[in-house]
Amino acid sequence: MDIKNLIFELCSSGGVSGSEEPAIEIANKYLNNFAEVSTDRNGNLYAVLGNKDADKTILLDAHIDRIGFMVTDINSNGFVKVDKCGGIDVRVLQDSELVLQKNNNITGIVCCLPPHLSDGKEDKATPISKTWVDFGMPYDEVKKHIKIGDVLTYHSVPKELLNGRIAAPALDNRCSVAALIRCAEILSDYDNLKYKVVVLFSSQEETFGTGAKTGAYKTDADEAISVDVSFASQPDISGQYSKIELAKGPMICISPILNREMSDKLISIASDNKIPYQTEPISGLTGTNADHISVTKGGVKTSVVSIPQRYMHTTNEVIDIEDVENISKLIAEYIKCGGAFDD
Repeated sequence: MDIKNLIFELCSSGGVSGSEEPAIEIANKYLNNFAEVSTDRNGNLYAVLGNKDADKTILLDAHIDRIGFMVTDINSNGFVKVDKCGGIDVRVLQDSELVLQKNNNITGIVCCLPPHLSDGKEDKATPISKTWVDFGMPYDEVKKHIKIGDVLTYHSVPKELLNGRIAAPALDNRCSVAALIRCAEILSDYDNLKYKVVVLFSSQEETFGTGAKTGAYKTDADEAISVDVSFASQPDISGQYSKIELAKGPMICISPILNREMSDKLISIASDNKIPYQTEPISGLTGTNADHISVTKGGVKTSVVSIPQRYMHTTNEVIDIEDVENISKLIAEYIKCGGAFDD
């Protein structure tokens, strides 16, 4: 599997929270080669492999939705008003190119007031409440193509950088989706899996966590690993994330809401298999789907493993391909060893 091309394909698709179908279609295409795949009414995708009759189930979760925008108004001049659908960073929004999810041929530019006409406070980001998009069409033409409630995404092409790094929109969290597809491929060649393994590509993490909540309830797993991205070092970052580096391995989270036995087992497996890793101590909630999964039904033993990322929630998020491959290997080895069940 060419994991870089898989990530590029996933990042080039739509799939704003609540409208994940384009990304689900791509993931379905790949997972069908390794597992039994199904979907549900909330937009989740499930892939089942391993011993389907086992008493124990391990859930592997990665949210598949991406941040985006929803159309809320169209004025008489054809400018389109949008609101954020997920954690949009308004600092990088002005003059961005957006694309209509239902028609990739329709793109627009976020309106940006020239500094010559500003009030001298152009260093302040324009709030989303004052954000309009110019599609270059008059009102009558805009109404033919764009409806209230339509969703848009950033229009940016994935790029290969030097030193094994890539830049793309929606690497949060499509690189984690790619990692679990790769993990499924690795596990499909292993004939002695003791447990049922369910891969969940969950919807709506960027808005409400609906997919993880309902998906975890449906799966009723004994253990779960949630895969996401987290912060890597860059200029002006201080504290613990200033020590997290790209290409130095996945980040194994340690948190009160997570199962310490699982975190320790992941660290032990990484060490034994010479898989590089980094630790991410968080003293409260993790800000990932694990916060929902761990309290599902009577509780689920849960851990979080993350891919280091720079420039989160922008059009050019940056990761290293090596970290994606290593997180796939780590989780596959964890499952081959029986998770934390045998400890």
